[in-house]
Amino acid sequence: MKSFKLGIFAEYITSLLYMLRFYSILHRRMKTYVGEVDLVAVRGKQLVFIEVKARKNGIYEGVVSKTQQTRIRRAAEWFLAKNPSYHGYDIRFDLVVVAPWSWPLIIKNAW
Repeated sequence: MKSFKLGIFAEYITSLLYMLRFYSILHRRMKTYVGEVDLVAVRGKQLVFIEVKARKNGIYEGVVSKTQQTRIRRAAEWFLAKNPSYHGYDIRFDLVVVAPWSWPLIIKNAW
């Protein structure tokens, strides 16, 4: 249960960080039958699907497996199919790693 609360806190911190950068958060913890996306944000004509990882040790290499990437990509495709108003937008997949005693690390276009 502790790691679940840490993950929720990391998502909250990440959403605040993106809002400070003038992104609008469209969805939090978007779950579909094909996959899940932690955050969906938009700014201008850019749509960003964000995967948030909370790490106690700060190691972020290999935290999103190919299987997870596929599920997130399929969830993004599902979102676009259900929301045709976003079809002309540039799409980006970000990875945000939140570790104690350090600023969140944002990796744009992580895959």
